[in-house]
Formats: sequence, structure tokens, C-alpha cells
Amino acid sequence: MLLSTWLLCLGGGTVAGLLAGMLGIGGGLVIVPLLIYLLPIIGVPPELVVPSAIATSLATVCMTTASASRSHAKHGLMEKFWLIRVLPGLSIGAMTGAYLVTVIDPDWLKRIFSIVLIALAARMVMPQKTGEPMTSVSKRLVALGSYIIGTISGLVGIGGGALTVPFLTKMRLPVRQAIAISSLGSFIIGCSSVVMFIANGWLSGKATGAFGLIHIPAWIGISVASVLMAPLGAKLAHKLPVKQLQRVFAAFLIIVAVQLIFK
Repeated sequence: MLLSTWLLCLGGGTVAGLLAGMLGIGGGLVIVPLLIYLLPIIGVPPELVVPSAIATSLATVCMTTASASRSHAKHGLMEKFWLIRVLPGLSIGAMTGAYLVTVIDPDWLKRIFSIVLIALAARMVMPQKTGEPMTSVSKRLVALGSYIIGTISGLVGIGGGALTVPFLTKMRLPVRQAIAISSLGSFIIGCSSVVMFIANGWLSGKATGAFGLIHIPAWIGISVASVLMAPLGAKLAHKLPVKQLQRVFAAFLIIVAVQLIFK
């Protein structure tokens, strides 16, 4: 890669890591649009740009969530009851989403990603209801919800935390535990998707490198920066006006979404 491209990957990873730490969002919301812009410059064929951007984004999710999920586990926040009901659905759903990435038209992938961006941006700025959680937990509902979240995450290249945490809190799980389970869930989503992207990239003949649809240099550059900057973002969350930052970032997501739709 050109030096300027490496610098852009490092810069994108820095922003993704800071935002993940400050706002508790998945880096994929930043990384996927960045890669859609960068990969054509690097030389990735146009028809593979969006699939490769999504695959590479989810590969970075594996890196950025590994240490966080380990930290949560050390604090005893990983309750077995929820792990065995949430993680399988997230994993199978992520592989489903990753498979769909390779068969859906890239233009439609951009539209789907844009819709998810707008929905998540709206959720950031809208007041969150504080109603009572469900009085009983349906195992089937948890499994179905986890599968849907995993599928959406694998399809658009995000870790799924923005979907998993509110879903689990609605299922009567305390917020801290929901974040912990979501952290491990994002790691599972990333790893499951990566396996599917590597296998399907080679089987379909669409591989862009040794790791199927994952662009290795971009993955390394973004991952290194995001892993290093996420702890700093977490510290800044206690000093900066996070609510105002959320509004600014939500506006940014909507602008990016509109540009992707009409690109």
C-alpha cells in the first residue's frame, strides 16, 4: 500500500478506537465507510469493494473486542445462563450475514448499510425509554433475537453492540452485564464472520488475498490504531460531553449514509 493509504488506515483506526471507547459504539460504523473509500484506491476491483470493506471491518472487530471481553470476564460479568443462550445465535447469525454479503449486489449492500447507519444515528439522539423490562425471559425469543442481531451485524460489518445491549437489557439483564455479554458477543460475531469470509471468498473465487475477502494490510493498520486508542477513548468519556459528541457523530453517520445511497 502507498504511505498515504497506510496513514489513512491508521487515522481511521484511531478515530474508530476513540469513538468505541467514548461512545460505546462499534468501530465498523467508521471503518466500513472508510474502506469503501480506500479500497478502490488500493486496487480492489469495484465489485469486491463493499464485500471486502465489510469483511475487513469484522476482522478488526475481532481485535478490538478481544481484550475488552477478557477484562469483563475477569470481573465475573459473564453469566453462563446468558452465554449459552445468546452466543450461539450471534455466531450462526453472523455466518449467515457474512454469506449474504457474498451473494447480495454491492449496491444493495451499501443501501442496507446506510439504512442501519440512519437507524443507529436516530437511536443515539432520541431519548431512550426507561420502561420496565420483560417480567419473564423466553429462551426462544432470546435465541431468535440473537440470531437476527448476528445476521445484521455480519451483513453490514459491525460488532453488534448497539443492538445487543438494548436487547439484553430488555431481557432483564443489568446494563453492566449486558455490556459484558455484548463485548464477548461482538468478538464471536467478528470471528464467526471472518471464518465464513475466508472460506466463502476462496470457494466463490472472489478472494482478494490470502484471507479471502479480508484485506490484510488495511486490517493490520486499522486494528493496531483502534486497539491502542480504545482505552484512551474510555478515559475521555469521563471528561468530555459525551451526549453532545453523540449528537455530532449521529449527524456524521446520517451524512455518510446519504452519500453512500447516492454514490
